[in-house]
Amino acid sequence: MGTPQDYLPKTIAHDAINDLLVSINLPKATSIAPAKVTAAYHSIYMVSLPSNEKTSHRELVLRVSGNHLPHIKTANEVGVMTWISKNTTIPIADLVAYDDSNSNPIAHEYTLLARVGGETLSDIYSTLDEGQINGILDQLADILVQLHAHGWREIGGLNLDAEGKVHPAQVVDETFWTVPDLGLWPLGETIASLNISGPYASYTDYVSAQIRQYIRLIQLHDKLAFMRGDIPRLEAFLAAISSQATELNRTKLVLAHKDLHFANVLYDKGTGRITAILDWEFSCVVPFQQWNPRRAFLWNGQDGEGSMTEKKRLWELFTARCKERNIASFLEDAEYTSPLQEAMQRVADFLRAIVEVSPRDQRKELVPSWRATVLENIARFDV
Repeated sequence: MGTPQDYLPKTIAHDAINDLLVSINLPKATSIAPAKVTAAYHSIYMVSLPSNEKTSHRELVLRVSGNHLPHIKTANEVGVMTWISKNTTIPIADLVAYDDSNSNPIAHEYTLLARVGGETLSDIYSTLDEGQINGILDQLADILVQLHAHGWREIGGLNLDAEGKVHPAQVVDETFWTVPDLGLWPLGETIASLNISGPYASYTDYVSAQIRQYIRLIQLHDKLAFMRGDIPRLEAFLAAISSQATELNRTKLVLAHKDLHFANVLYDKGTGRITAILDWEFSCVVPFQQWNPRRAFLWNGQDGEGSMTEKKRLWELFTARCKERNIASFLEDAEYTSPLQEAMQRVADFLRAIVEVSPRDQRKELVPSWRATVLENIARFDV
């Protein structure tokens, strides 16, 4: 089915972009240029404006969404960024305008953001000295402390209501099946039918929704037929976590970026300050243990084994500095509160991996060990 980049919008005509600007009461641009960087789910244009009364920002970034997860991804990013801007001092780009539909002159969902100074941290990481790296780690710690300080009552994304107030919404995740994936599934399946929704009231409700969805997909796709014999045990697992929900739900719910690697951080070498955290579209309120689900935090954005070694070094340095500053409690709060809670999450993680790769004929050599891990952790619940 290709990668997300294969399904980005075709080049948007400058006239269409100008029509969009005029439709939201902005003047036509003095210049429009495609960005030199690429993104997985967006085409990006750098837009310059003349002076105007609508916004003080003269340099804007137009992020045009591909047709991957219609409505929900854009709506989630806008909701999250709105909450961040109103409730924290975390540096993000100002949101000038957006549309989570394609009913506009460019015929695509979009966000229009103020351009922020600084360079992408992954691009300049190799030029930084240890003093600069230590400063970045301290700033990231301060950002996480703010982000995780607020407690939530439901697991899911954030949307805006008609009055512009933020409210809990459905989960949005980078592992979701997208429009380009629909060809892998029987006719009639949709983004809504293939993915979980939400919001969910508890950790066990969240995991149960995932497991039920994976059971449905196992029953649906022939390349998952090898898992059908495990369905009775998966159903028994659902009953077990329901009966032990009080213990398993002992966690704090926090808003998490979930993809906080250095390609999503802008940094000003002159001031030594992080100027913006980017790409909030897959952010969600999650159980604290899932704040970094793909282990993206502190990855320097480079490919190769060396980057993984460096990420491990940075994590050790990060945790040490948090302890020195007496702010390490938020890291401790992210630990599993019981072996059963960790086992529950491992069932969800490895079953998701099986359901994700098997219809694509990927990672066949790993699937047997993943299945064994699922069954091993189900067994911890005596089922």
